[in-house]
Amino acid sequence: MTRTPRIPNLGGARAFILHRPHPTVQAITRQLSAIGLITLDCWPELPPEALAADFVFFDADLGFDEQFPWKPGEAPMPLVALIGSEAPGRIEWALSHKADAQLLKPVGNAGVYSALLIARQSFEARKHLASEIASLRQRVAERQTIV
Repeated sequence: MTRTPRIPNLGGARAFILHRPHPTVQAITRQLSAIGLITLDCWPELPPEALAADFVFFDADLGFDEQFPWKPGEAPMPLVALIGSEAPGRIEWALSHKADAQLLKPVGNAGVYSALLIARQSFEARKHLASEIASLRQRVAERQTIV
């Protein structure tokens, strides 16, 4: 019998919302506050203290690489893409940043909690697999080649 993972308590976690001033930010902030998260909104770039955040929500419609203090795909925390436009280029850009979950805009009265949980689980699974792959590569590199 396998045990399913417990839903984590997110109270006190910090979430940055990288989005221009908009009702979307207010809706997300309202939901995050109800869950117990501390929210900080910013635009057009993430401040250096965002590196210590537990989650980052970002605007996939107007986002650009220079907004983040890390290389695309190397975020040190779970990312949630806020998607309003289904333009293939914008979705491809969000995927290049390895968004762990998404919320469709306009954001209503629900969806943020499930996005947080999905983002955290996806992020942890991706980091675990990357660690496992790095370990396997190291083991292969240590093997002697016989000619």
